[in-house]
Amino acid sequence: MTGYKITVGNCEIISLTDLEMQFPWSMFFPNLKDTDYEPYRELYPACYGERGFKTDAGAYAVRSSGKTVVVDTGLGPGPHPWLGGMNGRLVDDMAEKGVTPESVDIVVHTHLHGDHVGWNITNGKPTFPNAIYYAPEADMTFFEASLASNPQMQQVLPLREMGKLQTYSGEISITPDLTTVPTPGHTPGHSSVLISSGGEKAIVMGDVAHHPMQLDRTEWSPAFDVDGKASAVTRAKIADRLESENIIAAFCHFPGEGFGRITRDGGRRVFRAL
Repeated sequence: MTGYKITVGNCEIISLTDLEMQFPWSMFFPNLKDTDYEPYRELYPACYGERGFKTDAGAYAVRSSGKTVVVDTGLGPGPHPWLGGMNGRLVDDMAEKGVTPESVDIVVHTHLHGDHVGWNITNGKPTFPNAIYYAPEADMTFFEASLASNPQMQQVLPLREMGKLQTYSGEISITPDLTTVPTPGHTPGHSSVLISSGGEKAIVMGDVAHHPMQLDRTEWSPAFDVDGKASAVTRAKIADRLESENIIAAFCHFPGEGFGRITRDGGRRVFRAL
């Protein structure tokens, strides 16, 4: 690993950050008490901010088989009133890390929440002008059914009209090294992206978990999960796979670059950042 990027076989994965956010713990995990999440503070101090749960709106760029693939597009340029007028800086962060919007061939959405589709369109035009955008079919159906309460779809539906959007379901090959993996629960069509190259593996996890403690307490689902029970089942299965196969995970909302592996500390499952 070199700073913000890692190599997996012949692929390069670049961690991107749009902006940092903080939420009251009771807003994000309303079913938890202070005594539940406090024991994880020493392990994951970067998740604990002055105003509560500290997290990132993150994304990843993957260079694979001659293609540049962006997984999720953050919260968007803003300003975002609910975050005190903060502005997103995903495109600037990409430029600083050697990825231009014009170089992106494919954009894959793990799901269609607002903090994962925000940079799809800028000033009425695709932010990534040469890219085809992929969106989970089940999420398209779910969020289109109630557009009034899902304004983030304004960053998705115009792409369909422009002929820039394709939907997917199940496992599909994005490149010879990248495959979607269904991980439903957070949203109906939530998917992760498996990178498999040269005998090595990593998975970009989207929002399978938001805080590393959830990999130990997989039953803890946040308020933003559409189906908390399904999310918990998915999280338990994928955590077992990450641990048993020693796969690198990349989480959009984990602190820092979000890269790490699952290990054991006594009986507790721990996310060790790379």
